[in-house]
Amino acid sequence: GIDEWQDTGFRYDMISCLNLLDRCDRPLSLLKDIRNALEPSKGRLILAMVLPFQPYVENGGKWERPSEYLEVTGETWEEQVASFSNDVFSKVGFAIESFTRLPYLCEGDLHNDHYVLDDVVFILKPV
Repeated sequence: GIDEWQDTGFRYDMISCLNLLDRCDRPLSLLKDIRNALEPSKGRLILAMVLPFQPYVENGGKWERPSEYLEVTGETWEEQVASFSNDVFSKVGFAIESFTRLPYLCEGDLHNDHYVLDDVVFILKPV
C-alpha cells in the first residue's frame, strides 16, 4: 500500500521523490523512511523540489503548514540548496552526490496559463 512501502523490509537501489517534499505533512519522517529503505552502499534518492521552498499541505480545501517543518534558510536558490545540504540532508543521513537546476512548468490559474519555477534535482546517497 501507499503508506506501507517503508515497512516491507525491502531495500531499494533507487527511490524517487519528485516535487513532493514541499507538499508533504511529514517531510522529515519521509526522508528518514527513504534513508532506511535504501541499500546502504549503492542506494540513491532522486529528489526534486521547487525553490524557494514554500511548504504547505492541502487539508479539506484549506492550505496549512505541515506538521513537521523543515528549517531551510536563505533567500536565493543557491542559499537554499546549501541549507538543504547542511541543515536537512546531513541530519537525516544523506549527502549530495550531485544536483542541477532546471525549469519546472506548473499548472496555471485565472491569471496565467502556466508558471515557470526553479526546480532543483538532487542525487542523494546515504552516509
